Amino acid sequence: MRPGIPETPPHPRTRLPRRLIAFGLALALIAPLPALSRGPGSLPAVALTKLDGTPMRATDWLGRPLVVNIWATWCPPCRTEMPSLQRLSALIDPSGARVVALSLDTDPNLVREFVLKYGIELPVAIAMSPGAATEALGATALPLTLYVAADGRIVGRHFGQRDWAEESAVRDVRQRLLAR
Repeated sequence: MRPGIPETPPHPRTRLPRRLIAFGLALALIAPLPALSRGPGSLPAVALTKLDGTPMRATDWLGRPLVVNIWATWCPPCRTEMPSLQRLSALIDPSGARVVALSLDTDPNLVREFVLKYGIELPVAIAMSPGAATEALGATALPLTLYVAADGRIVGRHFGQRDWAEESAVRDVRQRLLAR
């Protein structure tokens, strides 16, 4: 209660909508996320731009197995794991799999600066609409890494930072992507 302002009970008609809103919010919090409830699915044709500004789609990478790392320069764990993704690329490339990075940054210059500063040689693209890409890819947290078969099927996900050059990570990638 605020001083000098008498507290009045809510009008009876406002009780029901408030309860419905509260119920709806509670239901939304416990309901499964659509991107995660539909199963692995396929890599969506998210609109991207290459570092040189050339437009592309995420599906342009298909044709060989992919490790797609979804990241942003403002995400500390993403920045930390990027060098190990670079090493993973060298370790699995002879096998035919490819590591690519998909940035959710809104400023392409930050991505270019990061790639140049740290010598990242992976194919890097930037989502043209980070919000739409986040929803389409089911990226509820960053970093998110998708294991994508050559035909575009998402066969696995890894949420969070990982040392991708570690033997167990390399083995995991090979088992998920190359043992098919």
